[in-house]
Amino acid sequence: MAEVDKACCSLPAVTTHDYKPNGTYTKLAGLDVYQTGPPNSTRALIAVYDVFGSTPQTLQGADLLSHSLDALVLVPDFFKGKPLPLSLYPPDTDEKKKIAGEFMQGTANIDVNSKTLGKMVVEAKGAYGDVKCWGCYGLCWGGKLAVLNSGAGTEFKAAGTAHPGRLVKEDAEKLTIPFICLFSKEDGTPELMQEYGQALEKNDENVVEKYGSMHHGWMGARANLGDKENLKEFERGYTQLAGFFSKHL
Repeated sequence: MAEVDKACCSLPAVTTHDYKPNGTYTKLAGLDVYQTGPPNSTRALIAVYDVFGSTPQTLQGADLLSHSLDALVLVPDFFKGKPLPLSLYPPDTDEKKKIAGEFMQGTANIDVNSKTLGKMVVEAKGAYGDVKCWGCYGLCWGGKLAVLNSGAGTEFKAAGTAHPGRLVKEDAEKLTIPFICLFSKEDGTPELMQEYGQALEKNDENVVEKYGSMHHGWMGARANLGDKENLKEFERGYTQLAGFFSKHL
């Protein structure tokens, strides 16, 4: 779709406490998958969460995008119900660092889960035959999976990330589809964030923006929606994602 839908101008009201997700669950590629929005939509997104899994804030973001785009949104549970506990953040003890390191090398292994994402979108295309355009967005850890699956041979028409993790400039250089990147103030060193953003900006279809007052995780599990500034920027971030995907899907 060439034009931004009018629905993308605003999101439904964000629930700040005790959010109850709108969707249901299904199974794809051996994973439990949260499904929200019309299954017969002509466009769909796969949302890849951060290392803390399917938190209420992350599922609310998926619901908001589904509503704004009138799209199907799928949130696969790559960690099979065992994400990294939020209590381990920040990893400020040797024990916490050990647990987090083992999790990242095992359950959250980037290469393994990137391949699983690739398999999942192929299976999803068979399961949802009305969908003509598939997109993907990821939060932090999920953003790494999104960018790795957005190069040559991708099944996606557009993709993106918010508060991306594990930045590597070469990932951005290999993109073959429009990509949106919403930085927080602390997604890596200033130099690395600048390099990554500059690589993206070489393509006019890409969108790069820095949410300079926001902490890493403001649109995912670490979103504090009881905080007025975080709530405002959470809403703005998902509105920006909705506008981008409306244009490119």
